[in-house]
Amino acid sequence: MFGRKKTFDDDKKSELARALSGMLAIQMALAVGSIQDAKGRINRKAIGYIYGFIDCALRSIGQDMGDVAVGVPITYQVLRDLFPGHEQAYTNFLIGHLKDEAVVLGMMSGGQQYADYIIKPGAKGAPMGLAKFILEGDE
Repeated sequence: MFGRKKTFDDDKKSELARALSGMLAIQMALAVGSIQDAKGRINRKAIGYIYGFIDCALRSIGQDMGDVAVGVPITYQVLRDLFPGHEQAYTNFLIGHLKDEAVVLGMMSGGQQYADYIIKPGAKGAPMGLAKFILEGDE
């Protein structure tokens, strides 16, 4: 899985982004909430979870979130699919808050859940950290 990078063209990026959006959309549907609170503040753990989920998916196929030609367009597309009309603001928020403690906590959880439920064969259940972070709020 890890090792030499294979060609990762736009079609493959789009396919991965759609698949990740679908997995995350299920969690969002179960949360019956928003990634923003009543005052319009973005839930830092939830947005971090999405980033970590994408990052782990990319690493599992030998790609790097830090590669601007890979990480940014996939993250942007996932955010566009999940939050139409807010993708630019949420992408900018992520870029500006990558070292924020709550965002990092969300990243670790998203990455770990992707690894536990998607990569490992025979995992029981489904990843639900995004739903949990939305339901609990940012605090």
